Amino acid sequence: MKHSIFTLGFVAAMAATPAFANPDSAPVACSGPELRDEEPYPASVTVSPGLYRCSEEGVTITLRLDANGRFEERMTADEPMFEREGGGMENETTLAGQWRLEGTRLHFFARPLRAPKLALAEARRDPAVELRIEVMTPDGKPAQGLFVGEGQDANPRSSLDDGVLTIPKGQAWQPGTHWIVRDGNELRLVSFAIEAGGPNSFRYVYEPSEVEPFDQRGMVAGAHGEVVVVPLGIGGAALRRVDAAR
Repeated sequence: MKHSIFTLGFVAAMAATPAFANPDSAPVACSGPELRDEEPYPASVTVSPGLYRCSEEGVTITLRLDANGRFEERMTADEPMFEREGGGMENETTLAGQWRLEGTRLHFFARPLRAPKLALAEARRDPAVELRIEVMTPDGKPAQGLFVGEGQDANPRSSLDDGVLTIPKGQAWQPGTHWIVRDGNELRLVSFAIEAGGPNSFRYVYEPSEVEPFDQRGMVAGAHGEVVVVPLGIGGAALRRVDAAR
């Protein structure tokens, strides 16, 4: 069966570069004839370390693939469009980690060396709320990148805004076992139980790992693997080779 390169999907974890919704119809910046090939696409391709770039409609994306398996992706825009940690928008964002080619898929990922720690500091009964979860770092700052999973598979989920989740008195909340989960890789850090008459106010101390994990998936195109497609917004961007690795 004939198919184009975009019959395969992309997955991204970072807020600055969300996943493709539907690669067959999503917009692709710097698109070219390599992405409209109707011939059967090979099961595997090659990609060479080097510098790849796309610049279109006020956004420039530069990707460096190193021969040692490291990468750095930098996006700059004429207008603020990337989410800043702690709120607000900015003109530039970067992503760095490791890369690995699997068939036509190019994985960009980071895995922490140190596991995160989440320790219970207090569990008590608070008659003023149905549930309260507070997660702070050892220096007293609100924990980031966590959510409360309401089911065995961590779905549905409730966000920890500024490290706190409060369910007001009288609002329905499912009893049973729940989890505090890291958003980057949906790692379940700790469980807590909600039972009639039991503790419903929990305070935790969170020590995050040295990096937040992610796993984005791009794709390699072109007759000689000279194009790398990376996620961008609801679509993607086709980056073309501009320089070899040194």
